Amino acid sequence: MKTNNLYNIANLIYKMIIYNLRIIFANRFIWFLAGSVVFYLGLSVIYVFSTDVSKMNDLYGVFLFSGLLLVFYPTVFGIQNDQDARTIEILFGIPNYRYKVWLVRIILIFVIAFLIMLVFTFLSSVLIVNFQFVSMTAQVMVPVIFLGIMAFMLSTVVRNGNGTAVLMIIFGMFFLILSDSLEKSQWNVFLNPYEVPYDVNETTWAIIAFKNRIILIIGSLLFLLAALYNLQKREKFM
Repeated sequence: MKTNNLYNIANLIYKMIIYNLRIIFANRFIWFLAGSVVFYLGLSVIYVFSTDVSKMNDLYGVFLFSGLLLVFYPTVFGIQNDQDARTIEILFGIPNYRYKVWLVRIILIFVIAFLIMLVFTFLSSVLIVNFQFVSMTAQVMVPVIFLGIMAFMLSTVVRNGNGTAVLMIIFGMFFLILSDSLEKSQWNVFLNPYEVPYDVNETTWAIIAFKNRIILIIGSLLFLLAALYNLQKREKFM
């Protein structure tokens, strides 16, 4: 009996993962994936033949933008795609099931992004400059997860992919504008832990970077809880 129950649970989890993978990779996601790969390969080729590349400082920015391209479409357009396919009606028809589906989907999005970024960082550590590629991937994924879940939360409020995309671009530009004035601040979303300011010692910078990551992780959790709370308002999605 227990064996059958475990098999049924494993089979259900497997089917849920396959179902959500099909949704994640559907529609225009392939273009964002291709854009991420082309962007990474293009700059990597330049860095391979360049003698003045600032090593990990510049590579971090390449990885960050590539990661954001990977999660942009599925987090921004996920709710709208469910509405267009009428699957959202089915999800809201099963009590509490929608939370599990979207939570699994969000987790899968970032797992896929992490694995792809792991490949990118590994290739760069071999072809461009030697560094700890797993640590680099983890550092890059923190702001990627923060902005990705922020996009998902906004999509539960706007309920339109194009509107959410516009808001995320505005917020992204806002964060970029502030990044110079917040260069040494723990509140900088685009803080590069590998770029130590000339007037800050490495120990102080490590503390600032650590606090920055804690803030982004806490912010990601709050955005996720807000998104799941917004999904309770059935009448706004039907």
